[in-house]
Amino acid sequence: MIQLLCLSFLFLSLTQSAYIIDSAVDQVFWCGGSIIVTPDDDVVEQKNEAQQHRKILFVLSNKGFAYRSTDYGQKWENVTQILIEQQKLDSNYKFKDVMQSPADSFTMYFIGYNQSFISQDCGRTYKTFNDNRLYGFRFNKLNKDQILAFQEKKCNKTDKSCKEQYKRELWVTKNGGQIWQPVFDHVRDAAWDKLIHYEMVPDMRIIVSHVDTQGELKVSYSDDFFKTIKQIEKDCFGFYQTPTYLFLLVRPDQYSVGYDLKMSPHLGETYFPQEIVLPIDDQSKHTFTVLDVTDSIVYMSVAHGEELSKVTNIYMSDGNEFTVSLLGNVRSQDTGHCDFEKIKSMKGVYIANIFDYDEIEKTKQRRKRINSEREMKLQNSDRLDQYKKSVITFDLGAEWHSLKAPKYSYQGQPLNCNGDCSLHLKGRTETTSLIYSSEQAVGIIIGTGNTGLYLDSQETNTYLSRDGGHNWYEILNGTHIYEIGDHGGLIVFAESESYTNVAKFTQDEGLTFQDIKLNITLDIDNIVTEPSNEEQKFLIYGRIKQTDNPQEDFWNKYDSIIGVLIPIDLSNVYQRVCKGSDNPDDPNSDYEYWSPQNYQQQKCLFGQKVKYQRKKREAKCKNPEIVKKLLVEKCPCTAEDWECDLGFMRKIDGGECIPMTYGFSSSPPPIKCTGTYMKSQGYRKIPGDECEGGVYLGPIEQECPTEKTNIQINQIITDKPIIKNDQKNQDKFDSQTPIFQTQPISSNKSFQILDYADYIIISIIVLILFYFRNSIFYIVKQIFAASQVNTNRKKRSYYPPTEEEMQEKKQKAAKKRLFGIQSTKDEDEEAGL
Repeated sequence: MIQLLCLSFLFLSLTQSAYIIDSAVDQVFWCGGSIIVTPDDDVVEQKNEAQQHRKILFVLSNKGFAYRSTDYGQKWENVTQILIEQQKLDSNYKFKDVMQSPADSFTMYFIGYNQSFISQDCGRTYKTFNDNRLYGFRFNKLNKDQILAFQEKKCNKTDKSCKEQYKRELWVTKNGGQIWQPVFDHVRDAAWDKLIHYEMVPDMRIIVSHVDTQGELKVSYSDDFFKTIKQIEKDCFGFYQTPTYLFLLVRPDQYSVGYDLKMSPHLGETYFPQEIVLPIDDQSKHTFTVLDVTDSIVYMSVAHGEELSKVTNIYMSDGNEFTVSLLGNVRSQDTGHCDFEKIKSMKGVYIANIFDYDEIEKTKQRRKRINSEREMKLQNSDRLDQYKKSVITFDLGAEWHSLKAPKYSYQGQPLNCNGDCSLHLKGRTETTSLIYSSEQAVGIIIGTGNTGLYLDSQETNTYLSRDGGHNWYEILNGTHIYEIGDHGGLIVFAESESYTNVAKFTQDEGLTFQDIKLNITLDIDNIVTEPSNEEQKFLIYGRIKQTDNPQEDFWNKYDSIIGVLIPIDLSNVYQRVCKGSDNPDDPNSDYEYWSPQNYQQQKCLFGQKVKYQRKKREAKCKNPEIVKKLLVEKCPCTAEDWECDLGFMRKIDGGECIPMTYGFSSSPPPIKCTGTYMKSQGYRKIPGDECEGGVYLGPIEQECPTEKTNIQINQIITDKPIIKNDQKNQDKFDSQTPIFQTQPISSNKSFQILDYADYIIISIIVLILFYFRNSIFYIVKQIFAASQVNTNRKKRSYYPPTEEEMQEKKQKAAKKRLFGIQSTKDEDEEAGL
């Protein structure tokens, strides 16, 4: 193993040249590609794929210049300068934005400040695009000619529908921008319905968040460009949609603090929003973040405490009840991002970062003793960051485990990591080097982090797993940017967070590396390839400074940064094409069969045993084969096929499902119980699991209590699991339904004064209250009057805010994000929301 991990560093004979652009890179587009990843991370496959167009690249710089390359970045042309000369534009003309149609990857839009253009052939020709001075363009994924956009609109403040964030008018074009028309007013947001694969839903359905003439906030939809409109939900701040569900942010009920969230499955022409009920006692919900929706399974992060909004809980649902999947998830208070990554190369695998639970509790206790707001912020923002750790699930979040630390360092030396020591990877809350995977590279995961008790931002190395996260290899020293190509057969690395003139690539998943000499030293921002991850060609882009003059102010330093584009063509590094795809596992074949497994190393996942055909690690050859997945057989059910039911949860690193609080009964007898009822054992089958027979942990039939009267146990759940409960005693408690019985009274019972003690005490209290009635009435009156003064008194009545203070409040409220950033009702009212 040590010999395998030893690295070889060989310089390529070809030095890669760089192309200098005016400023750092803002966006990169692959025109004519096989798939498009939209700004909201939707992956749209293209029906009319043309291989010859996949090498056409567009780059937009921070300063608004667009560049185009037809040979994977070897040569570039300045699109902005070409249009200035062709269209006789002002010499200072720049683009605000460049966009690609998700309905046609050949169609590019170039939005300028005074004039915009469209190209429908990847930049061969351009024509004028009438943007009508609109912004926020939303493209229909099925029709490239249908586009939504917004325009700011002034309104009279006496109008009830004139509210901040709703002063927008919705416009639409049906012919690719030739003619625009306004269709709806007082809009906050609008989007094309994502349910594009259902025939019963029109392709032009638009969902909109708006305010009506009475000032009521609503979410509605229209199928005819707002000739008619149908309400989905009232008293609603906004919406977020996936191809499976529609989420609605609504005002909380009288028992909640923050916001409430409703969810509606897509049922064609009708929506049935239902409030999301979380299995937790703390009903203060300040932020919601939908993390992932896969096969109708929803993963959602909720921050319950406004003061500790960086600590969230992750809940999961199959569309019905939400259960706790993970407590203490890490969330950024600046961006709203959560450290929760879906591993695209494996089904059911997710990696997340959490705060140590004991430290969360200590922080909460410290907050209660802190009076200074400044000290409170320091406690919240700094202290907990020292106690982050990474966990992984192989079964859709049913169980979470620590990541196994690698056995050897990148130099091949044994690593001493025992006890609670494990691997921890940086998440999206603190790095651009995300935990990365690709559907075309089965089993491969790459990340940066460290081994130890907790995540250490100062000590960072680069790690790789090729078996879906079970075993990890430390492959490089330091933090790197990386990209996967050739179905995993090529992976390119470059140092990040420092200047470098060397990139590396590996053909054997990190066993050996070869260096690529760059003819310029730069700070590398990213490495990209065509989104299908099938190519052997990459693009490195970064930045350099024209001067290091310390006397420059901030904006001059920004202006002094220039961008660098470096193409990397590795198509010629192979000596041969891989062979033996028809005979995997044969000694002469470059391919192998590999079966994923769960944490217990069982090869049955979700009730099935499957295997993949993939390239062997040591085979250094060009891999033209796409990943092939084969079903071997179905499996009998085991305990690993069951997740915790409502009100139960597992500790990190597995174990039985235990009640979240003492005395919890997830399925008490019904109030009117006749015969038998179904009682939960604390488990439910993992959604999508297809196991048959074997271990059964689902609900069992239980006889009703012998008495007609029974009392349902109050289901109280807190965010802190009681670990010390004995499971055997708990089952005994759950089986004991409290029954009230009447006891017959004996007719010849003798008189006892204690039997009438209650009546005597009550009589004495009544006499005392009657005697002092005047004094009591006076005291109550004074208290009530004082409370009314305090209740009715508002600071603004005595100290009117200045115009600058009101403007500051409005700006602060406007910056609150709809999903992921908390906002109080008082702030909304003060800002006119």
